[in-house]
Amino acid sequence: MKRVIITTLILLFSISFAQAQNKKAEKEAAGLALFEKAKAAIAAKDFVIVPDSYEKSDGTPEPNTDDANFISYEGNFVFLQGMIICSNSFTNRTEVTSINQKEDKKGNIFIEMQVSGSAITAKVEISLRKGGNYAEVIVTPTKGTTRRFSGEILPRAESKYIKKPNVV
Repeated sequence: MKRVIITTLILLFSISFAQAQNKKAEKEAAGLALFEKAKAAIAAKDFVIVPDSYEKSDGTPEPNTDDANFISYEGNFVFLQGMIICSNSFTNRTEVTSINQKEDKKGNIFIEMQVSGSAITAKVEISLRKGGNYAEVIVTPTKGTTRRFSGEILPRAESKYIKKPNVV
């Protein structure tokens, strides 16, 4: 009788362990698919990042609920909109004057670009870790304070963002 109970317990344990491994593998595969989609959007220069959280001036994190705060790369232009992103209420159309994209040994992507527009000139740094589409962004304007935020990189066609008509 003990042998039957022990055998049953071992069998149940091995089945639950196998299911946990399958769930982990599925989660990793889904994250890698999101990463590849984000990587393709970056290569196409057609993506949007709407922050889900940002760093306040005192360094504490704050959630973002406004889809009118975003950064988008549309062909030759980068649009920065919202107080969280660029410290003004305009839709700032900027040109990319220089861009440097690196991929480390682990597959993480780092983008550093200099953007210039009529209302803002800034350095934009985007870090995307392999295994997902969640990016850390730092916008350092030549005048003003550095802005830090994070959010998902999505193709523009799949993103929900609100672009205001007052493009500067």
